[in-house]
Amino acid sequence: MKYLIPFLVVLALLGCDNNPGESRDRVTKDAESYLDKPLTGMVNQHGLYKLLRSGGVVDDPNTNTGKVIAKPVIQLVKTTERIPLIKGAQMYLQYRITPFPDRPAWVDFRQVLKHPKMTLPDGSVSTGFDKPFKGKVSVNQSIGYVGYGFDEDYELVEGDWVFAVWYQDRKMVEQTFTTYWPDKEEAASLEAKLAALKRKEAQVRTAPVPEKDWPVKIEYDISDNPALKDVVPLKESPGTSD
Repeated sequence: MKYLIPFLVVLALLGCDNNPGESRDRVTKDAESYLDKPLTGMVNQHGLYKLLRSGGVVDDPNTNTGKVIAKPVIQLVKTTERIPLIKGAQMYLQYRITPFPDRPAWVDFRQVLKHPKMTLPDGSVSTGFDKPFKGKVSVNQSIGYVGYGFDEDYELVEGDWVFAVWYQDRKMVEQTFTTYWPDKEEAASLEAKLAALKRKEAQVRTAPVPEKDWPVKIEYDISDNPALKDVVPLKESPGTSD
């Protein structure tokens, strides 16, 4: 019996190596099958964010206000579809669109936003915008961020904000956020968290990121303590659009 067991093991090993070409063919067919699938999109992450740093406000005629934040670095505060109306708050979603079989380095997307009526300083009324942007493609997929930040009082409007990412004539992803006016207690707590994150971010040292890879999202382990004494930086990853 002691000779039988090694003999069976040898047979099993020979069986595994019997047809390596078949294994490679199966992997190739699986890859081809994946790339033959229709292009689809999904929302991986969404919620309330904080703008940690940026390159400042620049002109952009494609947005509702004619302005945009350059090189934003954002921080997830809370996963939610309800966004409190406080200045400094940001609402973002992370999208994933796949597969791109031709392996382009960049593709042309559109960020479409519909929001409640907003009266701009010049007296005009805005209900959204349709903005083109470039999406980076890696391993046949494009992952990035789109969103909106509240920097001005006139932007604080209550209601549904519907974000969508379009590729060519197809809407690939959609996410609705509902903005609301928080009570004084909630507003004070959130403002304390945003301020604490800003202080913590000043302690983070990161390698330079190429401008084409902005915005950047920094992830933290966030405690429930409003003071956020135990915030620990986990990682920094690039996005594609602000």
